[in-house]
Amino acid sequence: MTTPPDDALLFEVDVPAPPTPVERLLALADLYTRHNDQLDALLIGRRPYADPSAHTTSAQRLERETLTAVNAVKAQRLRPCDTVANTVVRLKQLAYLSGGATRYLAAAQEALPGTGAEPEHLDPHRGVGQYVQVARELTGLAPGAAVDCASHIAGEMRCRSGTRAPTHDLDPALCGALLEVARGHITVAEDLGREHVYWHTVVVGIERLRRLEAQDLITREPSSAPPAYRGGLPRARARLTAHGISTVGALIEPPPQISLLPRTAGSAPSAASAPRARR
Repeated sequence: MTTPPDDALLFEVDVPAPPTPVERLLALADLYTRHNDQLDALLIGRRPYADPSAHTTSAQRLERETLTAVNAVKAQRLRPCDTVANTVVRLKQLAYLSGGATRYLAAAQEALPGTGAEPEHLDPHRGVGQYVQVARELTGLAPGAAVDCASHIAGEMRCRSGTRAPTHDLDPALCGALLEVARGHITVAEDLGREHVYWHTVVVGIERLRRLEAQDLITREPSSAPPAYRGGLPRARARLTAHGISTVGALIEPPPQISLLPRTAGSAPSAASAPRARR
């Protein structure tokens, strides 16, 4: 048996680079957002509860992927500090909450009628709907928490390497819009031929979204987000593309630390040195 030379390979294998811990956390935030959207669709009655096991499996995947992210952060061997320790604890909390969501979704599956008929409407205050509602609440804040963890780990990794965030062509407004998309805060609805953007904390206009789409940083998934009101039309969820995840992973920075000390040129006079009031 002979070994073929190196230049006689049958085909070339293009193996993508493994994601960085920051990119893994950003992708995790997107998974949480998609999972939450699916549960919202059930609770508002837009989709039938036809395959309950799929939602349970989705929650199990979230728990597994979150623990994988924890191991990826630990593998970096970052400096021992409160930021890293708190980030790891926060991720473990997300994994625990996802495990709780799994149990509630499994309970919802067991509470279905024995006839196999799916309920026409899930009441979030009782029965199957209550289990689904609690599961939705357990993962409700996970997308934003995962992005926060990504920002802290990005800062620690740059601190270790002695580098700063690379320069880029995105202005602060576009960077802010990208982060809002990463947090799962941006949806788009169309009404009478006009597109309306729904945002949470940072104002994001449709023109900004279009600029990000033109650069292949985000994409819109039609009819994937719940409507703004019961009986309304579903909205499109803005999501990061693979290029968007790598871009945000490179530019994301930890939030600035807020000092609780007064910003004064001199310290306040002590009681002994303070002048007494005249009588």
